[in-house]
Amino acid sequence: MKRRRSWLEWAPIVALCFMGLLLVDCGKKGRPRPPEQEKLPRVEDLQAVVLDAGVELTWTLKKDEVNLTGFNVYRSKPQPEISDCPGCTRDFELITSIKVKPGQTQFQVIDQYIGARGGFYYRVIPFDERDRPGPESNETKVLIE
Repeated sequence: MKRRRSWLEWAPIVALCFMGLLLVDCGKKGRPRPPEQEKLPRVEDLQAVVLDAGVELTWTLKKDEVNLTGFNVYRSKPQPEISDCPGCTRDFELITSIKVKPGQTQFQVIDQYIGARGGFYYRVIPFDERDRPGPESNETKVLIE
């Protein structure tokens, strides 16, 4: 006559099978990510100089970037006085966009439309052919008196 096993005898086997199922991966490796894309360069040498014609902005890139299409140039709203507050938030507005020519590594923009006095901050942000923005540049500041 065959002896019937009780559930207590099957419990270790069932527990081992359950733990094995927990260790087996379903093939999912993580959250979905967008396709890898080359990172756009960060402008680190943005400079601003006040001229009679306006504010001249200049910057350079170290090498010709294939996927770089252009730059958006931003200016802050006038500040009553320039403060050296690196963590302060500023409201920037887009003043112009420029396209990059093949092989171009030096850039210049003149902001002619300064209608107020005070401190202004500038930054540039590169963008690619799909208008995806890159990293923000360093901020540069000028004082218009």
